[in-house]
Amino acid sequence: MDAGQLEAAQALGFGKARAFWKVTAPQAIRTILPVYRGEFISMVKMTSVVGYITIQDLTRMSDIVRGLTYDAFFSLISTAIIYFALANLLGLSLSALEKRLDPKRRKRIVKGVVME
Repeated sequence: MDAGQLEAAQALGFGKARAFWKVTAPQAIRTILPVYRGEFISMVKMTSVVGYITIQDLTRMSDIVRGLTYDAFFSLISTAIIYFALANLLGLSLSALEKRLDPKRRKRIVKGVVME
């Protein structure tokens, strides 16, 4: 971030903490949010692999159900649908947050007129 922005915040009377939360943090969040979204969704998808190593997660539980009922199709399809819905829900929510924080993509209200 440019040092001139912090100088401008100090000229407006912001302290160091307020300048961080009002100037530095929004710019940093806008920069890291697209990368964070991809990593977060990737991490959710990788939990299916973790279930085979140590903990029981959704995929491991579907294997247990498949072993008890001998019905492989239903448990695996339901697990895939749950992971698909979860990843899409997280992706949409983080995209909405990214859009809300990006000043170029959000709606602007100027004296009662909505501009896009």
